[in-house]
Parts: sequence; C-alpha cells; structure tokens
Amino acid sequence: MLCLWALPGHAQNLVTNGTFDSGTSSPWWDYAAEPAVQTVEVLDGRLCSTITEGGEHTWDVILGLSDLGVVAGQHYHIAFSASADAERTIRFKVGLGDVPYTDYFIRNADLTPTPQLFDVTYLNLREDPAAHFQFHIGGSPGSVCVDDIVLEPVAAPAVPEYVSPSLTGHALKDYASTIMIGTAVDTPTFLSSPIHNSILTGEFSSITPANAMKMNIIQPVQGVFDWVDADALLAFAEQNGMEFHGHPLIWHTQAPSWLEDEEFDRDTMIQIMYDHIDALVGRYAGRIPFWDVVNEAIEQTDGVYDYRHTFWYDRIGPDFIDLAFQRAHEADPNAQLVYNDYKIELMGHPKADRVFELVSDMVSRGIPIHQVGLQNHWFITPDGDTADLPDPAMLRANMARYAEIGIGVQVTEFDVRIGRPLDDAKTQAQAWVFGEVLQACIEAPNCNRLTVWGLSDFDSWVPGTFPEYDFAHIFDANFVAKPAYHTMTQVLSALQPDPPPIEGTGGAVGTDTATGTDTGTGAAAAGSEDGDESSSGCSACSVGPAAVRGGASGAFGLLGLLGLLLRRRGRS
Repeated sequence: MLCLWALPGHAQNLVTNGTFDSGTSSPWWDYAAEPAVQTVEVLDGRLCSTITEGGEHTWDVILGLSDLGVVAGQHYHIAFSASADAERTIRFKVGLGDVPYTDYFIRNADLTPTPQLFDVTYLNLREDPAAHFQFHIGGSPGSVCVDDIVLEPVAAPAVPEYVSPSLTGHALKDYASTIMIGTAVDTPTFLSSPIHNSILTGEFSSITPANAMKMNIIQPVQGVFDWVDADALLAFAEQNGMEFHGHPLIWHTQAPSWLEDEEFDRDTMIQIMYDHIDALVGRYAGRIPFWDVVNEAIEQTDGVYDYRHTFWYDRIGPDFIDLAFQRAHEADPNAQLVYNDYKIELMGHPKADRVFELVSDMVSRGIPIHQVGLQNHWFITPDGDTADLPDPAMLRANMARYAEIGIGVQVTEFDVRIGRPLDDAKTQAQAWVFGEVLQACIEAPNCNRLTVWGLSDFDSWVPGTFPEYDFAHIFDANFVAKPAYHTMTQVLSALQPDPPPIEGTGGAVGTDTATGTDTGTGAAAAGSEDGDESSSGCSACSVGPAAVRGGASGAFGLLGLLGLLLRRRGRS
C-alpha cells in the first residue's frame, strides 16, 4: 500500500484507518438513500462498495468518515487512490458545522478499473472539531474501491507565477478602463486550486460569486447568516484590486428549505425579503458596486412570457420586484442595481421583449433599477446545430434600446456549451460567439462589463446540469487557453490597452458606476455608436463562419494562425 501519510515531511494524518490493512472498515460508515442499495467490505486492503441498485445522484450512495478535527485558516492535503469496475465519476467533499452545515465539494474524480492517485490541497475556512470526509459514489450500479486516504495539515502551497497565453501580449484585464472582463468563482475551486487563482488574478478584472451568496448558503436557517465564504471571496478580490459583483439577492432557486417549505403570508414574506436584503447589502455597503437584485423572474407559460410562479411571486405578488429594488437602494444608495435573466439577449425574442417591457415600466415609475444582466448562455448541439447561437444584430439592437431608456447592460453569465463529442467546427463556432458578444458590448455605449460564467472546464457547472454537454468555457479542464480566449484577446487588441497600474493603487479602474461610463484613460470603444462593424478594426471577430451565420469562410483568420492549438484541442 502507498502510505502517503508516513512519508518524511508530512504531518499526522487525521484519517483513522486510511489504508484498511487491518481488514476492517471501522470507523468508516456507509449510506444509501432508497432505492439505492450497496454492500461495503474490505477487499485486498481497500474499502469497496458494490452498488446493486443505484440512485438518482452521486450523493445517494456515500462512504464517509466523521469526527475529524479541522482548524480555520489551515491548509489541508487530501490524497487517496480509487478505482471502479467501469468508468464513472465520483465526488469527494468535506462537510463542516452543524447549524449551518456547509458542504465543500473539493473535486470530482474520474475513475477507471486501474487505481489512480488523486491529490489536492485546500484552504479550510471553518473551525470544526467533528468535520466529515465523504465519497459520493453513485449513481449507477457497479463497484468503487478507495484506499490510502490522507487528510493532513500542511503549509500553504505556492501560487504559480502567471504568464498570460495571449498572442497579442495583453491579458483580458488590460483593457479594464474600456471593458471589464470578469468571471464567476466557485468557492471549492477558489480554495483548492492555485492555478485557477493565478489565472483569476492574471486575466480578470472582477469576480462574481457563483454560489457563495445564494440564499441557501448565506441564510441556511432563518435569521442565521453565514458570511464565511462570501467574506473570503470579497477579501481576495479587494486584495487583488478586483471589482466584486453581488449575486443574487432574490431568486427562487437554491433557496433554503425553511423558506420553500413554509407557507408564509404576504407580510411575513416581505419582511423576510427585507431582512435578507438588509443583511447582505448592508454588510457590504460601499464595497460591492453592483447587485443582481432579482434573478430570473420571467418565464414562458402556455406560450406567453410573464411572471414566473415562485414562492416570491405567489406569496407577495408582482410588486415583489419593485419592493426588492427599493429596499436594496435604501440599504446602499450608491450601488448599481441589476435585473438578471437568461434568453433576454436578442431583440425580438418574446422573453427579451417582455423583460424590456418590465424594465421600461419600472423606469417610468421611478423604481431604482440601473442595469439589466444579459446572461448569454448559448449552446451548440451534439450534432453540431448552431441555430441557438446569437444574431449579433439583434444583440446590438437589444443593448441599444436599453440605452434609449437610460439603462446599462452587462453580459453577466457568458458561456457556450458544446454537445459531445467535441470537434474543431464546434470549437470555432464557440470562439465566434465569444468574439461577437464581446464586440457587441464594446460597441454599445451602455455596456462596459462582461463576465464569463466560470473560467475553465475544470469545475464547469454544465455537465452536472446538461449531461450531454461540456467544454463551455474559455480555458479547458487543464487550464489551457482555448480559441475562444484568443478570439477575445484579438477583439480587445483593437483597443488601446490601459497603462500599467501605479504600484500601491491595487489596479483600480476609473469607471463611474452611477452611469456605467468610462472615466479612465483607455481609448473609446471601437466601432461607431450605431454598431457599424466596418469601423471596429477587428476583421477576425465581426463576421461569423458560414456554418453559424452564413458569413465568409475567411472569418477565422485568427484561428488559422492557431493551427497547432486547434489540433491539440481536437485530441482533447
């Protein structure tokens, strides 16, 4: 057996019986949620589970260990070997606390019949004398074996020096005075991947918390607020001169069970909403310039787009949106307040038109709304169909009509998921979308922020939600830049890059958050205000490939220069 905890220089392993050489599984425990069934035994010095009836999720079958004492602010090294009778993905996590109880899913592990070693170091944020270590293994029937399990305190790992792969010589963040490029950050990856964090600070100007501010995390028990994850992400952003985008205040998804299950009346629901907004916005007043106040409140029912029936709408009524924006403004009068939604990017789409109607009405009545978040989740089907990809003209027209009513727009959750299998045609279509959406935002006088929803495929939200899809981001699962990244840097190269920040300033960007306009030293956005593509100075970015929009076959001049990169991607 490979007993890593006994190697010279390693601290004491906190895991009891991590090698199973004694032939017993104690004190490890097992769990199977009905209808899942598993049998657990030690075989050849490994802890093995045979799952005869699977569950719907990986967490329906668990191998776990409890009562592990961990310390806040300490880095821990986690290692184990694992195998399965066939290819399958498991997840391992650390569970901390009681009320609230917090899960950190540290890593997915892709298993094969050959035992593999998995190794990671993560920063623990919470003190807990009785933490849990768990393998979530199924899912589907089959067998999984684990061995040589280590959880030990170690020194903080070195953060690798980042050198941008940009072929233009400038990272995405080098144009922040014209357009700020940000990314969503999920806490477990932030706590466990120095490479991720090196790219984060080396390429991006802003952070949006992917999950750390959602209500089930922030207020898991009514009146009990958990700030640990959000505080850590915001502190990191501030230490690195990055802007922070609060997301979200009011949403119907990822809500705590106490709110979903209890039938509160209108007055109580309004007070719950106010208390939640007051707590979040009040705590971070003056530190977070943008808040997604209401998220995804419009949906299609019987062919008509209107208010989504959620516990907020059903218990309060349609004025819950007005009330939320008014309360957020009271909590921080200087913050920019955003309505955020998907499928609202293109003028002429019925949902986009309904949301524009909603926002226009709010503006006319003096409700304090300042911006609209155009999420921009696009996809290419497994058979290569690109019909869902955006029409750039309609995207520009949509941005323009918001400018006419004095409302800013942001690209807030940008990704382009690709149906398996991956190929060069899909990769090129994806890169085209990233270039076009970025170009449209640059040209719009009321758009100066674009956030990609996760920087890499390593910790993508996509496969867990859309099993037939993956590869949605601008860095791959090995943190290698894709053609989509290089297309974005080529678009940006038509602009004047910012001068290097003065040492000690933290790289602050000069932008008037009250109007969303540039006050820095960067050049004006490329292109005319009416969206004339011929003036953009970016011949590789403003014309789509024939398979996407019927454009010229020479539109991917940039990608032609990246032949080696494309060939590498085709083998991935």
